[in-house]
Amino acid sequence: MTNFNSLSSALQGEVMVDIANGFFGARKAIDDERELFERTESDIRLAEQRALNTCAQLIALLTSERDVEKLFRILEVPVEFMHRVEFTDPWLSMPLPFALTAEGRYKKCVLQTYDKMQTAFEFFLHGATYKKNTVEKYGRTTGYYRYMDWCDELNARIVKVNRDHAPTQVLSVVRGMDVDKVAKQRAVGTINSEVGCVPGEDMCMLLVPKDELEEMQLPELPPLDEKLRTGHTVEAVIKKYASEIFRRDRKKIEEILARLKKN
Repeated sequence: MTNFNSLSSALQGEVMVDIANGFFGARKAIDDERELFERTESDIRLAEQRALNTCAQLIALLTSERDVEKLFRILEVPVEFMHRVEFTDPWLSMPLPFALTAEGRYKKCVLQTYDKMQTAFEFFLHGATYKKNTVEKYGRTTGYYRYMDWCDELNARIVKVNRDHAPTQVLSVVRGMDVDKVAKQRAVGTINSEVGCVPGEDMCMLLVPKDELEEMQLPELPPLDEKLRTGHTVEAVIKKYASEIFRRDRKKIEEILARLKKN
């Protein structure tokens, strides 16, 4: 009988070690990935801010936020994101291009700024391709879309870890190896369906708050050579629009060009 009890205790000890290893190992893997995920968020937010800064340049060139919104509507680009643009000094990296007339220089400024903005939005949303010294010759940085997919995958893994390695499994070992009771609780629905834990359990791993990340989204901007439904290219539409603004606010535009020339 003593030998049987010793054997039972040894088996319980092994089970406890296995459960504890699974519990802490699974959580450590999630913690490591979440740390990498949060570090990547800073890169995504920096790309977002750079994209919004280029929009501030376009607002300055077209003289008002209203004029930029009008242009975006012509290009069929949603404008809801524009309330996030912080207007800062937009001329620090904006050299004055060469053209024979003031209107020509202005149109080039607007085209170059839009192109820069489109590139910044593209980088934010999709990342950028880079060359690798491995068998796979090219890789791609993490853009917003890929980052949001990663968020969904990470949350799915958190739910699975909370369900498959719930704190109650470890606690049940301490309380007499009553793992069957925990299994029955899960079967009858006392396990929280959202995070995979018993309601009120403060040892559950929390999900990544995806709604905060969704607020970063920016629209796709068509490149200059893309044709719109009207048959005109984006470049042609922007040139025409810039000419209209130049004729409407010539004095103001010439002041902008003079400032650019000084820089």
